[in-house]
Amino acid sequence: MYEVGKDELEAIEAVLSSKKYFRYQGKDVETVTSLCEKEWQAYQKAPYCLLTTSGTNALVVGMAAFGIGPGDEVIIPSYTFVATASAVMQVGAIPVIANIDDSMTIDPKEVISKINERTKAVVAVHMDGLICDLEGLAKICCDHNLLLVEDAAQACGGTYKGVPVGSYGAFGGLSFNVDKIISCGEGGLLVIAHENFEKQYKKAFVTHDTACQYGLTKREDLDEVSGFFGLSTRLNEINSSILRAQLKKLPDILIKLRERKLLLINEFKKNQIPMRLGHDSDGDIGTNIHVKCSDPLHTLELTKKLIQNGYRAMAPQLRPAHACWQWMNSMNKDQYYVDGLNPYSLTDKSYSYEKAHFIRTVQILGETLRIEINYDGGDDQYREWMQNLVALIQE
Repeated sequence: MYEVGKDELEAIEAVLSSKKYFRYQGKDVETVTSLCEKEWQAYQKAPYCLLTTSGTNALVVGMAAFGIGPGDEVIIPSYTFVATASAVMQVGAIPVIANIDDSMTIDPKEVISKINERTKAVVAVHMDGLICDLEGLAKICCDHNLLLVEDAAQACGGTYKGVPVGSYGAFGGLSFNVDKIISCGEGGLLVIAHENFEKQYKKAFVTHDTACQYGLTKREDLDEVSGFFGLSTRLNEINSSILRAQLKKLPDILIKLRERKLLLINEFKKNQIPMRLGHDSDGDIGTNIHVKCSDPLHTLELTKKLIQNGYRAMAPQLRPAHACWQWMNSMNKDQYYVDGLNPYSLTDKSYSYEKAHFIRTVQILGETLRIEINYDGGDDQYREWMQNLVALIQE
């Protein structure tokens, strides 16, 4: 969360003063939440946007609405937050893990090797704001009749060839957790990218809020798809008011981050410091830069040195719940939050996940140092921060 101030406080105060905190306030009444969704539709250039309580729930609701469920397999990357795998399992499907490539995103060649008759979708995760090869993944999905899903939780505001991430595939999920580029404390957004998915949007609406199909506000709108129980993941007016104020700030935040990252990239190139970049540097949100180290020991030594000098740096494999071997042991028949709903008990196929399967990912993450771009201070301060960083790396 890079910018917060009086705009957010005034937005919260307006909602509190109204004493109307619920997203529904009568048929055809425009609420803060519904206005926020319309503003996201314009920003995402997408016909349907639905606010949820988290980015995880945005993915869960989207997967359910598009028919992903028991018996299906969904290919996900080996470097992603645990929520990606969790969302797949929450709809009863099985996550199949594919290695990443040098871009730190899912390797399309690996994706092809994982496809079989049970595969239903591929999740492109734009980790750390690095943009996936969406064109390559879209072609694979088109050739094999699969859904392309975007997990853009860590890339809000990013683009791929001018298209906002989250709006390139069939659907995508964004996160507004406190650690994200903009935040309302906790929240998410389901983006459905095509007009012909109106029925899926309506199903997603009922899925995200079971009770909405019975109230006068939405009952008529959802009549064609209603009649099933879903979840309770709707966002409230207070969170939505914060998010509206944050969305207005997003373009300027992105300009500043992208300008600073570009300066740093050029400085690294001038000094021959190797980097890992995504598939659309112009669309990268600029929150981090990834240094390519010679070996894991070099990574750890450099990490320690930078931290001691006040830089926010970390080897990616040390980030909690991000490398697949940190969370894949929870993907088994033995434990689930409801035993009878365990996806691994609902399939006749055996699955095993071993760290040895992801040696390529181990190597890439082990030889990478993730450094957060300094957002604070003026341009002169940033240039000093940048020059000192280069000097420390080259020592």
